[in-house]
Amino acid sequence: MKENYTIEDFNRRDINDQQSLTDALSWASYKYYVENDAPMSDFEFDMEFKQLQKLETQSGHVLPDSPTCRVGSDIQGGFEKHRHIIPMQSIENVYTDEELQAWLSDTSGKLRAHFPGEEITYTFEPKYDGLSISLVYTDGELTDAVTRGNQTEGESVWQNVRTIRNVPLKLDKTVCPELPEYFEVRGEVLMPQGAFDRLNAEKEKAGEKPFANKRNAASGSLKQLDPKITSRRGLVVMVYSAYSTDLDFQRDIISSQVNTLQLLKRLGFSYYKMERAFADLEELTREIDNFNSIRISHTLPYDCDGVVVKVNERRHQEFLGLNTTFPNWCKARKFPQEAQSTLMRDVTFQVGMTGHVTPVAELDPTTISGSVVSRATLNNESFIRNMGLQIGSYVFVQKAGEVIPQVSAIDNDRNRNEEAQLRPIHFPTVCPECGTGLTKKGEYWICPNHHCRAQIEQRLEYWCGKDCANIAKIGPSVIADLVGKMHVESVDDLYALFCEKDDERDDNPWPVDSLFYEAEPVPLAQRLEDALGEGYGPKSIAQMIEGVRGSIRTLTLDKMIGGLGIDGVGKITGKLLAAHFGTLEHFLRATFGELIAVDGIGEIMANNILEFLSPTEGHIADYSCLSDPAYGFRTVYEAAERLGNALEGKTVIFTGTSHRFKREEIKTFFTGHGAKYVGSVSGKVDFVITGDAPGENKLQKARDLGVEIISEGEFYEKFNL
Repeated sequence: MKENYTIEDFNRRDINDQQSLTDALSWASYKYYVENDAPMSDFEFDMEFKQLQKLETQSGHVLPDSPTCRVGSDIQGGFEKHRHIIPMQSIENVYTDEELQAWLSDTSGKLRAHFPGEEITYTFEPKYDGLSISLVYTDGELTDAVTRGNQTEGESVWQNVRTIRNVPLKLDKTVCPELPEYFEVRGEVLMPQGAFDRLNAEKEKAGEKPFANKRNAASGSLKQLDPKITSRRGLVVMVYSAYSTDLDFQRDIISSQVNTLQLLKRLGFSYYKMERAFADLEELTREIDNFNSIRISHTLPYDCDGVVVKVNERRHQEFLGLNTTFPNWCKARKFPQEAQSTLMRDVTFQVGMTGHVTPVAELDPTTISGSVVSRATLNNESFIRNMGLQIGSYVFVQKAGEVIPQVSAIDNDRNRNEEAQLRPIHFPTVCPECGTGLTKKGEYWICPNHHCRAQIEQRLEYWCGKDCANIAKIGPSVIADLVGKMHVESVDDLYALFCEKDDERDDNPWPVDSLFYEAEPVPLAQRLEDALGEGYGPKSIAQMIEGVRGSIRTLTLDKMIGGLGIDGVGKITGKLLAAHFGTLEHFLRATFGELIAVDGIGEIMANNILEFLSPTEGHIADYSCLSDPAYGFRTVYEAAERLGNALEGKTVIFTGTSHRFKREEIKTFFTGHGAKYVGSVSGKVDFVITGDAPGENKLQKARDLGVEIISEGEFYEKFNL
């Protein structure tokens, strides 16, 4: 995947150009597997994937980064990487009954030719939408749990999987005396609907952004650095296969998919109760249709978008074998995306942080894939015009990738039958938030008023988000209150407020040497609590102050540049620019020639950057704190992960919830400063660092061993971090 690839590049992809399509699908795969942020639906990806295969056949060569040569990877960092003894491949999708029947017919023909007189049977099971996992048992005990990763190696999340209650930690060998020394069970980590609803309710109550779907929730919950958090998330594992390096065991005891499932049942694993093999392909098809009826009734507790059809007998599977990407003995039959017809009552317009005005369909609430949808994006004016959308029309709404609601088509039959009263959609000529006249830029209408409240809130939300400053406890609702009640209108205002010293209230930020972890300035905290009002207690205020101040030392130059809100410049381009210019000062003085010399920066983006950085007409003044030495922002690009050597030779462990970092970032921070970061307390540990609600077992063991226990704030102060 190209490092400087952006959503703008993706939207400009040419599906008839092999290089363009290769780049686009490689980036889409990264976004889906690593960032849990799919830019396209599964159907769109698969159709363009097939188009890429066609282009590769026509050209006679495959580009080095082509997704046709590999599966996507879910490796995110933060865990040890372990290799799979048996590759963990993905499964090829088909989208129609005709495609499935063609594969069944072709496969049956090959097997009958090689195994004359033998019955050819198939099984099916749900195509779960979660995170694939390999459970490794050694002499019957769970000794590892590895994510699929890139199919040859994944991340070891053993400690977290041990907390999932339906995963057996030790297998009863009396059930299967032949159980080999190495036994691998594969399944999917899922978050049931009830657990998903509870988790999102907790996040909303805490002012945090809820998970968009159960797959993201399951992935985020499994990859927590603290197993205690995973244990509270209500995850389950549904298994679907087993393997061993003992080939005699495979061929005798788990000689078929049905036999495998029956053994897994006796050993205490959970799976979808379908222990039948089908020789009659018509009966198989009917049962798959019956399962789809159950799926769309939303009675299943987990997400599922199809079924996996497998050749039942293992020796038949071994004959068919594997190709470089997929097994040849199974196919995933993806069901059509569920679409519902509903009335589009109105169209409203939202303003983004760069002033782009986006139309949004206001719908009669309808249930799609188990959740109620009442709004859907309409992209831009061209999308509306090309589809012929009008207010009062009945439209089909579906979820792209089963996540994002979108209007997919007009329900013309229903419009005629119900004599829909239609009226045209008119784009506003002035900003719906501030009343400023809009300007046209390409396909988009733009509000040019930089001080439009909607833009202010969007810019602050992006700055405080995970891709930039990652400030805990400051989400959209808090930002709205800071803007409305405390007149915070820029990043400068944000840091001036939260780094304010009580005896120098109006003009001066705290000096660098006293900026962090001193006794909390009670007057500032009290002023914040009084001004923000109900819902803001001392603890949340303290966490907000700590989060803003802590971000000064953790922000890197690439995230600063990516977080400025320059049109077209996000985190990937931010890293590109930071690496090229090296310092914030050099970037702020960039010329047009220097910018277009950067690979991936064209004339349009270069002009956008120069316009933003203009001292007279630009908006860089909103970020003057970044170059003010009084604050101490790190304005030199550090390409390596190494941040310093303050903790060289120290072994540390963190327990509890950090005020400064998300769970997945803690290890990176400490190892980046030279420490050895471990997961359990021993006599070799130098410090047990505590956040909120630390683990009592770790604390007691530290006391027993005489290991120093120190609070998070005290530790950062001790080592000047």
